[in-house]
Amino acid sequence: MPLFPGTKLGRYEILAPIGAGGMGEVYKARDSRLGREVAVKVLPERLAGDPQALARFEREAKAVAALSHPSILVLYDVGAHEGIAYAVTELLEGETLRDRLSRSALPWRKTVELGADLAQGLAAAHSKGITHRDLKPDNIFLTSDGRVKILDFGLARSEPKLSEQDATITLAEREGQTEAGTVMGTVGYMSPEQVRGEKAEAASDLFSLGCVLYEMVTGHRAFSGNSAGQTMAAILKEDPPAIADSGKQVPAELERVIERCLAKEPGQRFHSAHDLAFALKGMLSVSGEKPVAAEPPPSRAWARGALWSAAVLAILAAAGFLYWRNRAGQSIDSLAVLPFVNMGGSADADYLSDGITDSLIDSLSELPNLKVMSHSAVYRYKGKETDPKTVGRELGVRAVLTGRILQRGDSLSVRAELVNVDDNRALWGDQYNRKLVDALAVQDEIAHQIAEKLRLRLSNDQMVRMTKRQTANPEAYQLYLKGRYYAAKYDTDDLNKGLDYLRQATVVDPNYALAYDGLSYYYYLVTDWLMPATEVGPKQLEAARKARDLDPNLVEPHVELGNAYLVYSYDWDSADREYRRALELNPNYAPAHEFHALYLLAIGHQDESVTESRRAEALDPTSPEISAYAGWILFFSRRYDEAVTELRKCLDLDSTYWPGYYFLGQTYNQLGRFPEAIAALKKAQDIYRENSTAAQAELVRSYALSSQRADALRSLNELLALSKRVQASKYLIATAYVALGDKDQAFARLEQAVAEHAWWMPLLKVDPELDLLRSDRRFQDLVRKMNFPQ
Repeated sequence: MPLFPGTKLGRYEILAPIGAGGMGEVYKARDSRLGREVAVKVLPERLAGDPQALARFEREAKAVAALSHPSILVLYDVGAHEGIAYAVTELLEGETLRDRLSRSALPWRKTVELGADLAQGLAAAHSKGITHRDLKPDNIFLTSDGRVKILDFGLARSEPKLSEQDATITLAEREGQTEAGTVMGTVGYMSPEQVRGEKAEAASDLFSLGCVLYEMVTGHRAFSGNSAGQTMAAILKEDPPAIADSGKQVPAELERVIERCLAKEPGQRFHSAHDLAFALKGMLSVSGEKPVAAEPPPSRAWARGALWSAAVLAILAAAGFLYWRNRAGQSIDSLAVLPFVNMGGSADADYLSDGITDSLIDSLSELPNLKVMSHSAVYRYKGKETDPKTVGRELGVRAVLTGRILQRGDSLSVRAELVNVDDNRALWGDQYNRKLVDALAVQDEIAHQIAEKLRLRLSNDQMVRMTKRQTANPEAYQLYLKGRYYAAKYDTDDLNKGLDYLRQATVVDPNYALAYDGLSYYYYLVTDWLMPATEVGPKQLEAARKARDLDPNLVEPHVELGNAYLVYSYDWDSADREYRRALELNPNYAPAHEFHALYLLAIGHQDESVTESRRAEALDPTSPEISAYAGWILFFSRRYDEAVTELRKCLDLDSTYWPGYYFLGQTYNQLGRFPEAIAALKKAQDIYRENSTAAQAELVRSYALSSQRADALRSLNELLALSKRVQASKYLIATAYVALGDKDQAFARLEQAVAEHAWWMPLLKVDPELDLLRSDRRFQDLVRKMNFPQ
């Protein structure tokens, strides 16, 4: 029943009608208490006459009214007056998207900008479990000042599960109410699961938004037919006509985004509305174009249709003053991501805090003109109370990102804060409450918001690399984090557990490049140490190739593939090519310099190798591994005193890094400082007892070279007994025999090492521990078998 001007609904006085639709009539009204004009929607009589329906509407309205988002209409109030149920919203000036599309399609840039805002609004609602269920151009409003608003979040809808036949009738009836004279209407924007009468969840809204985006750029609906039934059949079975068929030219990336939204299966669409928003905004960032404001309508109109909203504080949507300029007028050009704190205290959740930290470092490292401190640089602060100002001074960065996580069951709470290290002033902070499966979205959003708010313009390649680092599958991401966490513990049980998790990640998502890269790296770690090279080498090579092929622009797989070619295949040209490609992709990636230095050493370019290892150190000066490798390269270059200095620096960085003690023991042996060598090697054994064959072989050398032959033979027997229980490289056993003067046994073991693809064989030409063998023709035969480059 229409209301006349002057009618009062509580404190709201009706001024004039605005419009009407299937869900009620809308009026312009005045709020007598606050003295402002509002829109009042009078709900259908069935609500006022159904106490349960009205109670449900009020419950949902309270949840919506407590929230706000720029892209969702603000709901002020709900109530009932003399049997009339109503909702009160902000009053808008402008026109619906349907009115705008009645004139022409939109330019693609405007479509992208509006689509990103709409996706962010949906994300806000979805994070609180509110699904729109009826997104279409009629429910999208373009304000006269260039904003976009989502209308009608279905607060009054409580639809039963319908068969396809019932749905056709019901939807056709609703179509007649919503858009007189048109057959399709709402039907043309339903998701396949809605057509089947299934529950409409967040992914359903993404399908509907895909329909809207398609229509915005083409001017035509994605799905249509001569009846509601034909339209629903098209939604279930057909793809929309190609956008090019409409005569419109749009970027290929926009076509892919729309196609993904319109996937028939919910799981094939974007993981979340947040992800869709980022994909859309990325197009504007890559194109270098500024967002285009919505076109003002040609005439004044007032909002029609449903006028209430649902929204949540979108996680990380307001990143505040990330584009900070310090008092010297310089922008933030360096950042440290400190290890996120596991507030729950459970060791089972450590993988999550460490994993989010690592993923953020990896993603942010792709950003141009931003120096991001490495994993090794920041992990010395793990578990410590830190002052950002002190951290900034020690690491030489302008800002520090800190975070805390709390996991309770399947719920995850993350708090992140960006701090100006100059004065410990908080530049930005936010609290994110998500489900555990959304941990990927949290870290992904942090990285992308920092990129956006720092106003760092990304190239196409950089945008692709940031996007493709991740998986859309939350289970795969959880498995990857666990694999990376456990394998990094560097002991046998945890390393094996880590490898198992990484394998599972590749099964869950066979296209997850980083998971394959992780597998390759950890196969590299166990090669000829925990497992025979002949067993894991092919797996290392296969995993690295898979990762590279899945994402050729990801730097890590090129490094791992170079490692596989170097220490398993002995394919020198291919190893060099992969290392150089990694350095082209990211000249600031320290491990690429670290392992390229090892390659240069192996082919006899010791000076170049030292230079390259120092580049790695300059990029990551706090990494004990890189420092240890730098010392080792000096050892093989026969610069023993320098090697000692470097290795002591490594152990200052991490006094528990056992390879540092092992390399130091080798160096002391070459210097004739045998008591110090023995002490260093025994320290290495004490730290890592599970497989101390490397240190044990070097102890044989210490005793033999210091004329303690009885101790040397005893230690050799211990080494041979140990080699029956654990993996022991034949190359290392050969070095022990060399020190004892037994050339025949040494060559026999080296022949086995070649056949078994021993990790150490590429060092054959430069290893000072084999000097006693170099004049023997059998040594030259070994060199020829290795096919070193000339």
